[in-house]
Amino acid sequence: MTHTNDIITYSQSPKALGGIYIKDHTHIEQKKSIINHTHRDDYYVISIVTNGEMRMDCEMETFTALRNNILIVKPYQIHNVRHISDDFTGYLLGIQEYRIPNDLNDLLYTLPESQQLLNIKEEEMQMLATTFELMKKHTATNSQHKMQIINGLFSTALYSICSQTTHNLQNKELGTQSQPTVITSNFKRLITHQTHLNLPSYFANKLSITTAHLNDCVKKTTGQTVSYWLKKSILDEAKRLLYYTNKPVKEIAFNLGFEDHTYFSRMFKKLTYQTPLQFRDTVRA
Repeated sequence: MTHTNDIITYSQSPKALGGIYIKDHTHIEQKKSIINHTHRDDYYVISIVTNGEMRMDCEMETFTALRNNILIVKPYQIHNVRHISDDFTGYLLGIQEYRIPNDLNDLLYTLPESQQLLNIKEEEMQMLATTFELMKKHTATNSQHKMQIINGLFSTALYSICSQTTHNLQNKELGTQSQPTVITSNFKRLITHQTHLNLPSYFANKLSITTAHLNDCVKKTTGQTVSYWLKKSILDEAKRLLYYTNKPVKEIAFNLGFEDHTYFSRMFKKLTYQTPLQFRDTVRA
């Protein structure tokens, strides 16, 4: 693992068309260029493996993607490709959130780590790889109905991938989510995108609701309060920075919005039973 002083967040490539970017992994130089580069992306990254092996660290977990595997990285997750075999082939699909239908966005966004790496059947991978290849080829054309074709292929690929999760879409009635569920989902998306200490009222204002209503919805849906999730979000971000960067604890505390770094250290120890530096030493051991 390579540790850095800063974690860069990348936006989508300017080569993307309508929030969709696709490329294949066939060239050795291209494969080597992405190794040991710890970063975040502000969009979904879905990789399919048609041959070989790719090993990636994502949110302090290590995934080994092999032939017929799909690896899903959610927006703002810290990740780093550690190894790609010489015989590795596959495709990468970058997707802006706005391009994903709400039902699928909620499904992907709440995907547990156990479902971010999927194994599918050989024939299913062949169909998916064919769809990806067609998307790539049409991206390079100037045909009259280029975007319509790409959008159709993209929709096919996306629903095919989502149907592989154990959240099985067939068992979920789409579009019938309750208001508390929708509000909680939007709240969690907001706190994932921000890494600075804020009050519950800040997020309630962002969602155009009262703080009391936000807390009622979150408590009803998750069993925990808004304050719990805010504290957890900050703690998770602190753990990421301790693991992936070499920043001193004082700087991490200030980055997260704490004016008093000693208060941050006390809070961290109270919640994890370790000081920040003890945590860093433990997870890097």
